[in-house]
Amino acid sequence: MAQSLANYDAALKNVYGPGLRNALNNSNPVLTQVVRDTENVSGRKCIWSTHSGRSTSTGARKELKALPTADRQRFLAPEEDLTYQYHTIKVSGQAKHLTQNAAGAFGKALDREMKGAERDIKVDLARQMFNQKVTINSALAAGALARIDGAPGANVITLQEVGQSSSVRPDPATYRYFFVGMLIDAVDSSTGAITEAAMEITAIDPVNHTITVDDDGSAANDNYIFRQGNYDATDGEAEINGLPFLLGTQNYATITAASNPVWNGLSVGSSTEGISENLLESGIEAVQVDGNGDSPGLGITSYKQGRKLASIVQQQKRYAPPSTKQTVGWTGVEVAGLDLLFDRFAPERKTFIIEREELAWFVGLDWDWDTDDGKILSKVPGFDAIEAQYKAYVQLNTYNRNSHCTVTHAEPVF
Repeated sequence: MAQSLANYDAALKNVYGPGLRNALNNSNPVLTQVVRDTENVSGRKCIWSTHSGRSTSTGARKELKALPTADRQRFLAPEEDLTYQYHTIKVSGQAKHLTQNAAGAFGKALDREMKGAERDIKVDLARQMFNQKVTINSALAAGALARIDGAPGANVITLQEVGQSSSVRPDPATYRYFFVGMLIDAVDSSTGAITEAAMEITAIDPVNHTITVDDDGSAANDNYIFRQGNYDATDGEAEINGLPFLLGTQNYATITAASNPVWNGLSVGSSTEGISENLLESGIEAVQVDGNGDSPGLGITSYKQGRKLASIVQQQKRYAPPSTKQTVGWTGVEVAGLDLLFDRFAPERKTFIIEREELAWFVGLDWDWDTDDGKILSKVPGFDAIEAQYKAYVQLNTYNRNSHCTVTHAEPVF
């Protein structure tokens, strides 16, 4: 019996759907450690409550003196939009029809496409976990990969760190955000206009802090670089909140950070100080003393910083930090009271100290196939092809910002 779209739909839904969803939900250390929140999602928004201030009703009085005036506990009601994540799979009419009598041939083609989809979504989600927010057209936007330093020349673009002056080159992890063949947009920081769209990266040079594109067109100095289509001049950002922003001090989730101390993440260290157990312990202590009093037990840093910590311990004539096994196979080390996990996209100049119960992955729609028209695979108008969309409606949030701490340190030198 010839293959049909219905058979293809069944293969996608029943064979690949659950496995792909589980793989993506366990795709990086952050997602495996935080709270999964499906309750505080209302419509297109994440809405929750956090304690923001103590009552002033407590006091000591002399005999027959007026008692403390009744007051109240203070709460905030933060809210943040969900983001919409997609991956599109396309199969040409030729591929479909020429394998219609060979389920095995189609299965191999489909398997390759699905493995590629899993890898691509995992990588992009892991990258977004470390988004910072920048001001574009007077609004904060997540997803800027870097900023252009100086006018591009001969299709070569020099990069600078997001949110920093031109003298600060990107963190080494930044160059892992890019890949040859990737399409990027240049965005004017003042207006939000796309100055040059869909530039294709042809080369990446971390040593000289540059990327080369096929045509730099009207891209200009101080433009931000986004993955193609992930920033819109009208609607703004489309990517999730990242740890540098969530643990930072910018306004967030409709709450003004300056007038709400709980809405400011804590920070220790400096760019000239090397990583050490003492520095990490000072980050935990900052939360215990100056934050909400929690004892955060999770750290996220780069692999290179993990090696640096191990080398420091060995120089002190001690054994390397004991390894720790987390859920779904993630391995880290136990150091300074933290389960320290490593991520390829984690900045080499930062370590994030996290209270697990205060960081949440909000899920409006878990990863699933778009079946709004009753089927997974649909004809592409104007093309001899069929396609399917895999999607999720999600956002990364923190219930309480001062439960966490950002540790700044120097890049590791061996």
